[in-house]
Amino acid sequence: MSETLKLNKNEHIVLNALRKNPYLSQKELSESLKLSRPSVANYISSLQQKGFILGKPYVLREDTYVTCIGGANMDITLQLEDVMAYGTSNPVSSSYSLGGVIRNVGENLARLDANVSLMSLVGDDRFGEEIIEKSSKIMEVFATERVKGEITGSYYSVIDQNGDMIAGFANMDINRLMNRSWIIEHKRHIQMSDWVIADLNISKEAMEAIIENCIHEDIKLGIIGVSSPKMKHLPNDLHGVEIIICNKYETQTYFKTKENDGEALCKLWLDAGVKKAIVTAGIKGSFYGEGTLIKHQKAYLVQKSDIIDVTGAGDAFSSATIYGLMSGNTLDKSVQMGSINAILTIQTPYAVNPNVSLKKIQKEIGTYEK
Repeated sequence: MSETLKLNKNEHIVLNALRKNPYLSQKELSESLKLSRPSVANYISSLQQKGFILGKPYVLREDTYVTCIGGANMDITLQLEDVMAYGTSNPVSSSYSLGGVIRNVGENLARLDANVSLMSLVGDDRFGEEIIEKSSKIMEVFATERVKGEITGSYYSVIDQNGDMIAGFANMDINRLMNRSWIIEHKRHIQMSDWVIADLNISKEAMEAIIENCIHEDIKLGIIGVSSPKMKHLPNDLHGVEIIICNKYETQTYFKTKENDGEALCKLWLDAGVKKAIVTAGIKGSFYGEGTLIKHQKAYLVQKSDIIDVTGAGDAFSSATIYGLMSGNTLDKSVQMGSINAILTIQTPYAVNPNVSLKKIQKEIGTYEK
């Protein structure tokens, strides 16, 4: 079979460019070929898999490389047209969007211009195909696999006429496959990373393997909470974790405590071995610490009339905070960045603000800190 039949148009263009200069960086390829950087990375991965590029990727990586590991699912919202009637069918309007904590975090990071790879599992169904297709436009997805015979994770929320969620249903059975052996299979990919960000949709054994790998390879590791029930996926030994971000209830669940003081809860994480910890507390802001110093970041408040959808606020906070640290900012400045990204996101109908940028975040920090 000829190369023309094996390769699509853009793969052929990328391959020809590499033949002329095999030392081109992804950024240089992106600029010269007028293709997005995530697209270039995906084409290179495809060329490797098809055998046109042999061995370890030799396209130079010129910036921080982040691997985001965890859940990628579809969020489906069912809006009731009338008062909920139990025991019978109810007329609704429906909408759906890409979701999953780590997928949202990865997209946020990519929109802030980080070099991101999404490592997750989806099913061999329409939702899985759509998650990969749409995510590939903004970040690398060659480490995200479609699993034959499995159903893509999904989350259904039922919203009443007041805008309140009255029921939620989750089918995340595919996440059981994100186990220790899955991490080991992708060990080489993880080792290419400067940062690894993982959510707690993966198993406890998988998280232990990630921590071990990051310690051995001197990779910075960030862990993000998903929900109180999933705190059981967090190992007992947290030494080697660069930063953990959880809310108050997740923290209480993990440490089996009724402690309500944010500063005290933050100290529990630091005493457990993590280098940096953030405990979010809704309108009370967040408590964050490093070493023995713990501080408070006030919540940036917006008019209720300006709030469109609070979905994704936590993911926006986590991603911009971590981006700040990746960029060499202090923890103080990074938490400010996360807080601003959260309020920018809730003023849009999207879980990930498509117009987020570092410039906008910096501008808003100046406004809110006056």
